[in-house]
Amino acid sequence: MGATRMVFWDFDGTLAARDGMWPDVLREAVLAVDPTQRVDVDALDRALRDGFPRWGPDGMGLHRSPSAWWAAASPVLADACREVGIEDVITERAMAEVPRVYYRPDAWRILPGAREALETVSRAGLPSVILSNHAPELPGVVEALGFAPLVMRTITSASLGMEEPDPRVFATALRLTGAARDSWMVGDHPVTDVAGARAAGMRAVLVHRSSGGATPLTLHDAAARIVRDLAAAR
Repeated sequence: MGATRMVFWDFDGTLAARDGMWPDVLREAVLAVDPTQRVDVDALDRALRDGFPRWGPDGMGLHRSPSAWWAAASPVLADACREVGIEDVITERAMAEVPRVYYRPDAWRILPGAREALETVSRAGLPSVILSNHAPELPGVVEALGFAPLVMRTITSASLGMEEPDPRVFATALRLTGAARDSWMVGDHPVTDVAGARAAGMRAVLVHRSSGGATPLTLHDAAARIVRDLAAAR
């Protein structure tokens, strides 16, 4: 571990959001191959519910390239397409479209206050890192949305070969960045982001969701709290 306090940010649901998730992505990929194909998004959602690829110790593991990661993820996605009646030849061609469709920058929107929150902690002298359960292409979306100048690094679960809330994800991120253990994690999920970070000894701030009946914190609130905590610790 290093001595520099940093702020780690979840991406999807915290700083940005995609309009339509995996069932919608599969639908768009299939229609890119065959615009006449009927696709039941609700059925795809049910098919993916118990089979989506995981990155944990018993899951997909570490892959050296985006193409290798998608080669491991595609069978589950393809099975979902077949389960809802999409022919093999269309399914196989659609799998080649999925990475492009999912990480299409114009499908993502920046959540209110995201850029301002990153700027606030930066002015306080705190470097920011994005740490998120995502495929290898996430850094490209981070750059396309204009976040790259505000973060020193983007780390994905796919690149680590394990998935949050495994405490090893956070411990590894701290080691890779040279961040102090008492750095902050900001995220929208109480287990994946908050509990996982705390299990690794980090501080954690939940945003966009209520905790214990309290009013949900905005990204502005989270950044202000972190800056206050930093001032109190000096």
